Amino acid sequence: MARTNPLLVVVEATGEATTLFFGKLFGALGRMLATLGDLFGLVFQILWLFRFTFTKRGWLLARTQMMDLGVASLPLVFITALFIGMVAAVSAKYQFQNFVPLRYLGTAVTQMVFLELGPVLTALVMSGRIGSSIAAQIGTMKEKEEVDAYRVLDLDPLRYLAAPRVLAGIVMLPTLTMIACSLALIGSWAVAVGGLGVTSYTMVSGMRLFFRSYILLVCLVKGTVFGGLISILGYYHGIKSAGGARGVGEATMKSVVSSSVMILMFDFLITFLMLF
Repeated sequence: MARTNPLLVVVEATGEATTLFFGKLFGALGRMLATLGDLFGLVFQILWLFRFTFTKRGWLLARTQMMDLGVASLPLVFITALFIGMVAAVSAKYQFQNFVPLRYLGTAVTQMVFLELGPVLTALVMSGRIGSSIAAQIGTMKEKEEVDAYRVLDLDPLRYLAAPRVLAGIVMLPTLTMIACSLALIGSWAVAVGGLGVTSYTMVSGMRLFFRSYILLVCLVKGTVFGGLISILGYYHGIKSAGGARGVGEATMKSVVSSSVMILMFDFLITFLMLF
C-alpha cells in the first residue's frame, strides 16, 4: 500500500480551501455589484417617474403614503425623541462635570441633537417602522400576484407603487427629523432643569450659544437622504422577495439591515462633506 506524503496532503487541502475562499469572495462581490447596479437603475427610474406624482392622481397616492408612513409614526417619534434629549443631557452633564462650565451644556446638547442624534437615531427607528412596512407591503403584493396584475393592466408598478412611497419618505422623514430634534431639546431641557440642577436660563442660553442655521440645513439634508434610502431599499427588497411568507419575512429583515448600514455610511459622507 502506497504511503501518502503528508506535505502533499497539506498542499492539496490548502489549495482547495484557497479556491473555495476566493470563489465565495468573488461570488459575493459579483452579487454585491449586481445589487448596486439594480439599485442605481431603480433610483434613476423612480426619479424620472417623480413627474407623475405631481398629477392629481399621483399626488393623491403620495399623500396617502405620507399619512401612512409619516403621520402614523408621530407617536413613535415623540417617545424616541424625548428620551434622545434626556440621554444627551445626562451624558453631557456627566462629561462636563468639574471640567466644563454648565453654561455650555445646552450648546453641546443642541449640536449633538441636530447634527447626529436626531437625524441618525430617528432614521434608524424609522427604518424599522417605514422600511419594514414598505418591504412587507410590496412583498405581499408580489406573492399575491398583485404586481403582475398591475403589469397586465398596463400600469407601471414603479409609477404607482414605488414613486409615491419614495416621495413620501423624502418629504416626511426630514419633517419627522425636525419634530424629533425639537422634542429632544424639550426633553433635554426638562431633565436638566428638573433633575440635574441646571437653571432654565442657563440651559436655554446655552442652546442659543453658537447656534447656526447651517446645522439645520445639515439636519434636513440627512433626513432627506435617509428617507430616500429607507423607502427605496424597502421597495427593492420587497419586489425581490420570493418563497411565500418566509420570503416576505426575509425581505423585511434585509430591508431593515441594509437601511441601517446605509444610513450610517451616508451619515459619515454627509457629515464629512458638509462640515469639513
